[in-house]
Amino acid sequence: MSVTGLLPLDRGGHQIRGDMGDMGPKIVFLIRSNPCESHRPAEAIRIAAGLGVGKNPVKILLSGEAPRVLSSEEEDLIDIEIIEKFLPLAEEMGIPFYVDGDSPGQAALKSSPYNFHMIGAEESSELLAGGHYVLVF
Repeated sequence: MSVTGLLPLDRGGHQIRGDMGDMGPKIVFLIRSNPCESHRPAEAIRIAAGLGVGKNPVKILLSGEAPRVLSSEEEDLIDIEIIEKFLPLAEEMGIPFYVDGDSPGQAALKSSPYNFHMIGAEESSELLAGGHYVLVF
């Protein structure tokens, strides 16, 4: 029995892992919940850091108020302990952070200690379309 018969299929019925070699599927985290009102951004960062340990290429796209997690001045974030623990780990593993340039939360990034890429709507669409899996938080 061939291993390729066990690989997941996309909506068109094609195998999504194809010939990626040792690389796993591309995973994009779209985080758009407000981190001052929801635990979801912290959990997304924790999960992304965990998946980034393996062979999975992981990217994080922050939109809406979510870019506030990258600010060093935010103190009223829900589950800030999780964010402070896993955000540096994600960055150390080379997981890139992308910020939607139209997000209201991007105004808080002037003092961010993290590296991030500011992108527009078209680039955000391309980033999301390039993922085998998109997890929305």
